[in-house]
Amino acid sequence: MLKFFNKIRKQLLNDNQTGRYLKYAIGEIILVMIGILLALQVSNWNNNRELEKEELKVLKSLLQEFKENLARFDVAYKFHLNRKKAIEAMMTSDPRELSLDSLRNLNRSINNNYTFDPFQGIYNSVINSGKIELVSNDSLKIKIAIIQDLLNDYKEEETNAMVFTQRNLYPFQIDSSKIDFSIYYSTKEHSEDELMEFKQNLLQVLESNKYENLLVYIHGYMNGIFIEGPILEEEMVSIINLLESEIEKHEN
Repeated sequence: MLKFFNKIRKQLLNDNQTGRYLKYAIGEIILVMIGILLALQVSNWNNNRELEKEELKVLKSLLQEFKENLARFDVAYKFHLNRKKAIEAMMTSDPRELSLDSLRNLNRSINNNYTFDPFQGIYNSVINSGKIELVSNDSLKIKIAIIQDLLNDYKEEETNAMVFTQRNLYPFQIDSSKIDFSIYYSTKEHSEDELMEFKQNLLQVLESNKYENLLVYIHGYMNGIFIEGPILEEEMVSIINLLESEIEKHEN
């Protein structure tokens, strides 16, 4: 092609057709520029296409992780709700009117600690690698970036309740009475007298002023969980909805 253009230029010069030569040269320059612009456009199109593919991969990975974490959060939050109800039931009931099974179940629910431990491998990778910039939806990008702050606020409330329980309730119960493992966990049959004795020992702990005071404090510490929890859950659901919407746009 270049040889063809060169041949035409030489012919025009040899024929002393300077005006036509200049017009031709300008036209050739314009064609070259158009070719360059087209090549750049194709290159940009290919680059954008690759970026969109990479963004789609990031969006799908984040969606899977957020869905898994929402399910894990629901389990943790329901556990805290049950614990809160157990504390309230213990504080508002007469323990002596409850059966041994009920007392054991309430006591276990009150004693058990539970924390929300989300998967964050994908999230951390996206944030630390800078791939968050691949997310084209600015609203979604901001939500993903700040969700960690909401998670930290929620987990701080969980930690406060857990640490108080570990440092205060457990030592008190350990020092206050002897716990018969086989009766507490019903691993074997016992006589009525043995069960009655165990219940009396358990009641001494449950009816003490210190135990009631500890439950009041634990209940208070847990209030933060029920303030921060719904906020975190709502934001996770919002992110999941936005991720699904963006994925649908990319795939259609």
